[in-house]
Amino acid sequence: MASRRPFFILIHSTLRNFIPGHKLEYGMLREALLTLVAAAILSQPALTQQTATAAPAAETTPTPAWETAFDARHEELIRVNGAGTDTALRDRLLKMGAEDQTVRGFFEHGKPVSNLTTKEMIHKLTETDARLTTELRQIVRENGWPTIAFVGINASNAAMLIFTHTADHAWQRELLPQLQQLADTDKIDASSLALVIDKELVAEGKLQRYGSQFKFINGTMAMYAVEDPDTLDQRRAKVLLPPMDVYRHMMSDVYHLKATDDIVTAPAPAGK
Repeated sequence: MASRRPFFILIHSTLRNFIPGHKLEYGMLREALLTLVAAAILSQPALTQQTATAAPAAETTPTPAWETAFDARHEELIRVNGAGTDTALRDRLLKMGAEDQTVRGFFEHGKPVSNLTTKEMIHKLTETDARLTTELRQIVRENGWPTIAFVGINASNAAMLIFTHTADHAWQRELLPQLQQLADTDKIDASSLALVIDKELVAEGKLQRYGSQFKFINGTMAMYAVEDPDTLDQRRAKVLLPPMDVYRHMMSDVYHLKATDDIVTAPAPAGK
């Protein structure tokens, strides 16, 4: 079995739990889910060598189909696009992605990567997002969007992470058609784009497509309404996102809040 690749911890900051009514985002959840899966595996006691008289080892739990599909898709994207040609830009984007996470107080390998208090994180969040947006805009202006072939899949996804958190929604809307085309032609990770699409739809008061956006309500989480709920898991599978039941379970584990089956309607934009 091939070793698992390293992941960013990409679930949105737990500081959102302190802001009633704030949207909760998972930011490329499939990577965080697999990180948690890998962590669970690594946390198990090491297997000891069995003697000839020892009882047979218990059967292992089969790998979920969605996880197998994601692993296969990830490796296929790397095989087709390569590991990236611009190592300097790759390292720059990875550093930017790590900074995006640090200001949100994320944890890595069970340890906090930020010593900021919640109040300090909230204060610094807008400033950091604005600065990273400016830097990413410059990169895109000079080089085009960071594709997998250009900077590698992890750095390409780091760029999408920063793009997801930008407050410049006009820029997001401007780039969405280009990014969708890149995703459709396997030049970027399609699942990394799903959050941006949902976020913009909810911001416009529309039904989201992939079920990524939740709202914090009275100590629980409720999903914003989606297009054609009966085929939601099929749409998620096409962009290699986990089924909603898996997603809700992991959201509850990460946020320590119940992800309910309740549905809320996205409010219409101000002035409409």
